[in-house]
Amino acid sequence: MTKKLNDKIKGISIGLDKSTQLKDLNGVIDEFTKETDDKHEVKVSLTFETSQSTLHLNRIRKPFLTLATKDGKKVKKDKKKQAKIKKT
Repeated sequence: MTKKLNDKIKGISIGLDKSTQLKDLNGVIDEFTKETDDKHEVKVSLTFETSQSTLHLNRIRKPFLTLATKDGKKVKKDKKKQAKIKKT
């Protein structure tokens, strides 16, 4: 995809059939995350239904403000609280 088109895409929903395994989706999620700039973060969600499931990838704008202490140092974001995707 071209860069201009990527900047305009805010989310993708992909319909999946029953035979799709979760490990098959890692490549799609990684590519979408790699193409996202530093101003956005990616929210990944799955919807399961009886006949099919849907993968939702959304770009969410990060807040403009950063937390700071009394010393003026920035508070670092705790990476342990973020969901991580394991590659197998």
